[in-house]
Amino acid sequence: MSTGNAEQRFGQLVELIYDSVQDLSRIAPAMEMICREVGAIAGHYVQMDVQSREVIASCVSNGDYQAGDLEYKEYYSQVDDRLGWLATGQVGEWRADHQRFDERFVRKSEIYNDFLFKYGGRHMVVGRIGERTTQSEAIAFLRPLGAREYAETEYEFLRSLSPHLIRSAALRARMQTLERQQSASESVVAHLPYGTAWVNAAGRIVSLNQQATETLAVADGLSVRNDKLAACEPADAEKLQRALRMATTQEPRQGQWFAVARRKQTVPLLVSVIPATIPAALDPLCGGPFALLILQDMMRQRIARAVQLQIIYRLTPAETRLAEALLENETVESYALKNDVSRNTVRTHLASLFAKTGARRQAELIRILLASQPHVVL
Repeated sequence: MSTGNAEQRFGQLVELIYDSVQDLSRIAPAMEMICREVGAIAGHYVQMDVQSREVIASCVSNGDYQAGDLEYKEYYSQVDDRLGWLATGQVGEWRADHQRFDERFVRKSEIYNDFLFKYGGRHMVVGRIGERTTQSEAIAFLRPLGAREYAETEYEFLRSLSPHLIRSAALRARMQTLERQQSASESVVAHLPYGTAWVNAAGRIVSLNQQATETLAVADGLSVRNDKLAACEPADAEKLQRALRMATTQEPRQGQWFAVARRKQTVPLLVSVIPATIPAALDPLCGGPFALLILQDMMRQRIARAVQLQIIYRLTPAETRLAEALLENETVESYALKNDVSRNTVRTHLASLFAKTGARRQAELIRILLASQPHVVL
């Protein structure tokens, strides 16, 4: 085989390895190519929690060994007496089983006699390609019964792949972390009682929850144009641009509240623009910094002040009732008399309000509670 063909095959192999970052099934054809290069009958990718021996993800080089992969997941991973050796090698190092396990060990080992030999395999070379806390990520290649041991040229070929396998494993781990963050972020915003939109500095929309999608679809005050958030009126467009600039490009980044006029409703749409970094998990390629927009359509959803205060400061029902009363200009004495509770009890709740809001005096407490409501700039 010419050098040019070998280089072309190597390039195709590396491409498959990096394809597996987003689609783990692409590691199967990559392992099949490696098998042909090193004379193996099967390749086996395994990501495992070493402490529990739970197989988190696995893949074999071709469909002939799917049953073996399933057997290993369900049973043999729990009795594999080589696991300590498999999980402790250096990342990027390739080691052969014959270097550690002699024929006496093999004759007594369930993993060889009842599993590997059944599938026609004997000599195995394994390389660890990733490590995360208690988890180990490795690829093994199995040679047929009666075949010679792996040669140095084959080790050199595997070592040439190590940087790509390690890099792809690191990227895959990062991608999985981002996906978990995305799932968590989307789960949170999906259940908020108002519209939420992640946008970048240019106003490009990264993600919307259902309420924001419905609000913007009406195109009354705000709408979506060319994947960007747009205001219908020039004055509101200026407010939006200024708020995005303050939240994403100006230092220090600042949040802002404002109202957007609507033609179909007399009540304006309230918009909060807040500096944020979490949306990098939602779309790492769209470019930050980011802002979180909260869209409050007061005609669609009214959130009681008591509920807002309870959520913001984690107040008990009794503390929430006292906070509401203080905002209605009641005194400790009048509240105690009206609700038939002792002044000492009310003062205990008041002390708890001070602690949870950081206020030191009652006047300061009132200011903090009032400041918790949206500041609307018309």
